[in-house]
Amino acid sequence: MKKYIVYAILMAGTTLSSCSSSFLDQEPPLYIEPGDIYNDANRLEAAVLGLYGSIKNDASDSFMGGNTYLVFDNRGEDIVNSDPNLITLANTYKFNVGKTDAENTVTWSMAYAAINRVNIFLDELEGAKATAGEKYEQYKAEAKFVRAFAYYYLNNLYATPYVINPDAKSVPLRLTPEKNGEHNALKRATVKEVYEQILSDLENISALPVKAKADEPTVTRATQAAANMLKMRVYMSMNNWTEAVKAGKLVAGYELTPKFGDMFKAPYYTDETIFSLPMKETNRPNTQQGLAEYYYAKNTILWVDVENGIMGKPNYNSADDARVQMKNEKNQLLKFTDAAQKLDWAPIFRYAETLLNLAECYVNLGGTENEKLARECLKQVRFRSLPETSNQLDIDHLSGEDLKMAVYNERRLEFIGEAMRGIDVLRRGANFERKTQITPQSSGYVWPIPQSEELMNPDLNK
Repeated sequence: MKKYIVYAILMAGTTLSSCSSSFLDQEPPLYIEPGDIYNDANRLEAAVLGLYGSIKNDASDSFMGGNTYLVFDNRGEDIVNSDPNLITLANTYKFNVGKTDAENTVTWSMAYAAINRVNIFLDELEGAKATAGEKYEQYKAEAKFVRAFAYYYLNNLYATPYVINPDAKSVPLRLTPEKNGEHNALKRATVKEVYEQILSDLENISALPVKAKADEPTVTRATQAAANMLKMRVYMSMNNWTEAVKAGKLVAGYELTPKFGDMFKAPYYTDETIFSLPMKETNRPNTQQGLAEYYYAKNTILWVDVENGIMGKPNYNSADDARVQMKNEKNQLLKFTDAAQKLDWAPIFRYAETLLNLAECYVNLGGTENEKLARECLKQVRFRSLPETSNQLDIDHLSGEDLKMAVYNERRLEFIGEAMRGIDVLRRGANFERKTQITPQSSGYVWPIPQSEELMNPDLNK
């Protein structure tokens, strides 16, 4: 079993595009002992890259490189899912996900497979310090970033929001390697405990690189900026606006891309990109799991809701707005259009989010100076895409709840299709404003733990 798991880690590393060493162009041996990986610098690097592959997709299923990424906009109000097929997230859209539904079981299994890979890697890395050399601390920080990343998305599907009940049950915190199935029994941690573990994993990030330039290796691996963005999101989920601002201010060296649509064209990164999940011919999503297959295929599944969504609201539907121009006359979203090859990248963090996160933090902190800062951040994002001469929103005179709502709406328009809206609503403990309102008390607001975990884990609900 140990031989198989380690081999899987290495193979995942060979499919991630961020490394182009000659080693990764070679055919790996069929059987690899753990020592063959952790005693070889090239293979150790490949194992690190494999951790990133595990939060994206594998040969059959997708996590944040496909289906689970799509889940969060399916839960929002700005996209319509027109396909009743359960395979294409119909139950997610209807807030009717059950214990055995595919999106539930796949999200859970992919996330915990990624977490266990990290746990195995961290355990083995302690005996490979000589091989890692000066990269030891960086590898450790990268692995913990991947684990924190997986737990963040789990905590935003399987737990009552922190702002409603920080002691609500969330998911089991598995922090040690599981190599033989002997330690399946583990109770659910609270939503607070999960967030605290994420912050703990992100505590020592000084060994992570800072941005030097916008290139593929920089935006597809953990950097200090990516770690601070994840910290920022967690603090915002906990209503800790002061700490969120501190994390956001540490995100430096990035700028808004002048032309909004450039971020969604090859090479799929700009000076705005902080962290994205890349795609290559060797590791793209499986059938009915690619982003463009849902948004831009011949049989489109997800459509922009121009009646009830953000693009149907005054001040957010201007034809002069570059974000609105990312919708065609058929109401297809044009952020992800490579339905044939499925090579569109999945953006996770970009600098526009940094600014709008800061805006939300400042308006929640309140006071004249903070609201001024909030308006400045809001304007930067809005006027990158909308000419000021076409703007009808009087931002300079917004304050209090009106300013907060303007920030919320700007987030909806800016990040439509980018796995953000479902999390934004849930972390605030707000309602999903569908034709039938989904409240925190509604049965589908939080996903049920998959039946497979219930059967395997006798201590789950203790």
